[in-house]
Amino acid sequence: MKERGAAMIPTEDIMPIVKNTIAASIKCNTHRGYIGWSSCDNICMDMHDCLDMCAETLEMRAYLVALEATTYILIAGVKLASHADSSSGMLTDVIMCTYELIDQCTKEIKKQDKQMRDQALALMIKVAKRSVFDGWTDWRYDLLKCGICLCDEKSAKKLEKVLDTLLKISREDYYPEYTKKEDLIVRYLLHRHLYGKKNTQKELYQNIAINELRIIAIKDAMEDKNYDEAEKLCLEKANEEETWHYRSSNPEDWNNMLYDIYKTANSTEKQITQAKKLLLMGNEKFWDVLKQIYKKCGAWNENYESLLDELKDSKRTVCYRSVLISENEKKRLLDDVMENPYDLFYYGKYLVKEYPEQVYELCYKKISESCAQAKDRREYKKITKNIAQLIKWKGNDTAKLLIEELKQRYPRKTALLDELEKVEKKL
Repeated sequence: MKERGAAMIPTEDIMPIVKNTIAASIKCNTHRGYIGWSSCDNICMDMHDCLDMCAETLEMRAYLVALEATTYILIAGVKLASHADSSSGMLTDVIMCTYELIDQCTKEIKKQDKQMRDQALALMIKVAKRSVFDGWTDWRYDLLKCGICLCDEKSAKKLEKVLDTLLKISREDYYPEYTKKEDLIVRYLLHRHLYGKKNTQKELYQNIAINELRIIAIKDAMEDKNYDEAEKLCLEKANEEETWHYRSSNPEDWNNMLYDIYKTANSTEKQITQAKKLLLMGNEKFWDVLKQIYKKCGAWNENYESLLDELKDSKRTVCYRSVLISENEKKRLLDDVMENPYDLFYYGKYLVKEYPEQVYELCYKKISESCAQAKDRREYKKITKNIAQLIKWKGNDTAKLLIEELKQRYPRKTALLDELEKVEKKL
């Protein structure tokens, strides 16, 4: 399959090639009726090749062919998710790429004539109704979402009819509320596409309890420079969620969005309060954010110490120590590591130059304690790895003393003695 250029492949051959490639890949990677994770990854790589071919077909403007072949790959992926070991995450990646390509196809098709738009929509509805999507509710509705841009008022009725049927069937589901939520989202997006955001605002606010729709409402309010409304919608959720819910890397986390609202609205006081809240929730990125804001108002020096104290009290050890390292606060870092030797051999490298004796002493204690609890060679190896680190840090005297003591204290642990002898050679 590798040596191909889509330019060489006539568009009518794309579909058979995709079908044959996937069928052959599944057959050759199924062992005694089972598809293990590495076999699943092999199939995924072949599916990625097929997606590349579909992307090239799309570039050649064979829009319907590209769409049909891509939805075929999607069905194959969903089937695979039901009976293969997809724990490596590669299959999820293929399925996400498939939706991206379907989205690209429909965005091109929506610019074409009504006949092609209706054909594409009919194809997507037919695929979404397939039983392969039973139990994969969000995937089914994600496909329908991709079809919304193809709808006019007339064809939208077909889509709503499918939604009605799916909703009816879902009442027998173990968790019908989930389908109901997805259904409301798709219907709202459809109505918004047909009638615009102003005319569908009432529907949006009727379902504001649904997170996805609330995010749309917040973005709408931001676009209209209605920052108070955006803040209110965001605060309702941010206040309701516990801080352990905080997903620092997700831009759509309520607390992250709240900061963005204050930043866009140019509200410095609220920006500072929210940035501080996020820092104390362990998002170290906001240390630099606060530093910038405070420096701009000339208030950095007076807030610096108290901010460090608050961060220490927040018990977000990793965040606090990262900040200390970036600010070159060696003495504070040493105090913190002495209080709590968590990850000593990582933080030691920042301290050993200025405070060698204190670091050696901490290592001595930590290694002695670990040794008292160690039970097997794997754990002894970890201990001698730490002794080797101590030697690298020029703590030879402490290492010698430690090795002697451990030999005397545990004369019967032959595996330990064996590992200690290996590390002793480094002295």
